[in-house]
Amino acid sequence: MGEIRVPKLNNNDSEYTLLEWLAADGTRVWRNDPLVTLETSKAVEELIAEEDGVLTQLLPAGASCAPGQLIARIGPKPTRPDAEEPVPAVEGGPIITAPARALLDELGLDPALVAGLDVKVVRRADVERLAAALPKSGQTRTLPNHQRAVARTVTLSHQTIPAGYTAIKVDVTPAQKAARALTRRLRKLVGLPDLVIAAVARLHADFPMFFAELIDDRTAHIPDQPRIGVTIDMGAGLYVPVIRDRLAVPDIAERLAEFRGLAQHGGFTEAHLTGGNIVVTLHHDADIIMAIPIIFPGQACAIALTSPQPDGERMAAAIGLAYDHRLINGRDVVLFLQALKETLETSPESL
Repeated sequence: MGEIRVPKLNNNDSEYTLLEWLAADGTRVWRNDPLVTLETSKAVEELIAEEDGVLTQLLPAGASCAPGQLIARIGPKPTRPDAEEPVPAVEGGPIITAPARALLDELGLDPALVAGLDVKVVRRADVERLAAALPKSGQTRTLPNHQRAVARTVTLSHQTIPAGYTAIKVDVTPAQKAARALTRRLRKLVGLPDLVIAAVARLHADFPMFFAELIDDRTAHIPDQPRIGVTIDMGAGLYVPVIRDRLAVPDIAERLAEFRGLAQHGGFTEAHLTGGNIVVTLHHDADIIMAIPIIFPGQACAIALTSPQPDGERMAAAIGLAYDHRLINGRDVVLFLQALKETLETSPESL
């Protein structure tokens, strides 16, 4: 009999949430069939069957589970022979999992509506997406799993990190000029965020504590290289994928373009979203003049870049830095921001 145990998915979490069983209890599954989704503080991961057999669920949907915990078995006999198999919404339509069908019933939605979804297996998350797109008339809305994960991260940050904040005004005219020159030369879009990310990575050697992780009240771990998370929001949810290497500006531009494509189609995995040691938050709206980012638990600071604004004959942007006061003091923040400002104003072409 095979065992389904919770793998280690995220070093920042000691437990996860079992979101949804994708195969009903007591039904036959086949090797590589999707079985269950688990939610960490950063992403949703899917576990698959490693052998053929009958699934016996040992933990209900919505329950907490820890790495290594046994949550199901795959064996020759069902524990509930009368368990209901997933069935299609309409003949020839997609298969609806039991949790998805339960949510359809809860929301009072016609199962035939899922026929318009471009999926072969309808899961609870698909029903949530369907419900969110329907016209609302005073009815409640279930928050998507990803939004609930964001809420937990923000709450934990505010509860556990004594944060400070400082902002600086930067003349980004030279950086924008350098970005336009790279765009023409490379024939691919290069923007101000790409230069800022490269400039932040360059500061790792001189300001290692800005990339550090607090281990306990007396100890901090300093990584050997920068791994920069970047906020991506294409209207389908906020994601913070990580650029893991000290890349040149053209490579950063290519990586961000890839991230935007994944954000549009929900293609991020845990590997994309974990391992960062600093975050750059992007605020593209022209009316935003200042933004205070949250500090991700396990990181020392977060940098916010606002949209450039006319400032006389130049274009200026506010770059703000929220920091964990247990690791960093205000004077260090000023030096960090001044170094970032100097690079963007005097030598952006060197990035």
